[in-house]
Amino acid sequence: MATVNTFQAMSAPEGGTSNAAPEGVIPPSIRHQPGVVSVNGEGPAVTTRPNGLNTSEWQSGSAGILSSARTTVGAPSTGGVKASDIITLQNGMEVSVAMAEQLGMVQMDGNGRYVEVQGGVDAASRQPEQEAPVDDAEGFADPKAEATLMELAQTVSPSLQVGAVADVVRTGAVDPLTINRAASEAGIEPGEMQARVDATMAQFRAQAISTVAGLGSADPEDFFEWAQENAPNGLKEAMQQHGLQRSTKGYEPLYRTFIGSMELHDPHSILEAEFGGGITARQERGTVLLNIPGKGEIPYGVAVKSGLIKVTDMGRRR
Repeated sequence: MATVNTFQAMSAPEGGTSNAAPEGVIPPSIRHQPGVVSVNGEGPAVTTRPNGLNTSEWQSGSAGILSSARTTVGAPSTGGVKASDIITLQNGMEVSVAMAEQLGMVQMDGNGRYVEVQGGVDAASRQPEQEAPVDDAEGFADPKAEATLMELAQTVSPSLQVGAVADVVRTGAVDPLTINRAASEAGIEPGEMQARVDATMAQFRAQAISTVAGLGSADPEDFFEWAQENAPNGLKEAMQQHGLQRSTKGYEPLYRTFIGSMELHDPHSILEAEFGGGITARQERGTVLLNIPGKGEIPYGVAVKSGLIKVTDMGRRR
């Protein structure tokens, strides 16, 4: 006949660990409960009422605003903070870690982990006031569109406004999470907020296109495609200046670079252009040379940068 022995399990010692808890920087919370373990001499051990593991109290292992990291469904962030996680700022507003990184609140360290940037939260909160001088603001041509934008600015917090611009600069659209939070602040439905944001984005886009056309571009879309591929950082800076400072001045140096490099991405436009004034063009070993009366032969790029000629994006002299 098999013998059965019954033992009273001891509570885990203070500071002890459990192999059921994840390893790493996540400190588990263990509920120490006395349990009864029955050991059968002819079969497997059976444990009843074991020590409990409270996973709801797991922390992200990070400090500052990152200590509040949660997944998009609200569960505690475990195994390291991710870009998609949500964090709560000191003012109670919730943003994604990716947005916080764009705003300069957090950054990745040398080990690939997110850490808070000292003073980053305060700097991001002050950014709209520092970078939006009213005197230099370029309003929309449509008064109604300008009024809609002003209403958004008055009903949505500055940090969310900056976040929306960061979303557009990064992906070309405002993140749905940002839309939802803005709608909540403004007291309207997300669908209505999305419609207002879309209309405002269309106005910014039209203003950017009009600006580039005013610089001499016959095809602004061609310029923006070139900038996206060849000068993405410069384009992002110009878009950010446009969105936050209401200034389109950032597009001009990019357009000049576009024109100056035309011999690389569209040399035929230069070779076929009607310059007038006796100027002719020829190509030699990949370089477009302009023969300018009284100046001799000068590389196209040098002529543009030195102001000897002024061209549109179709290569014609103005």
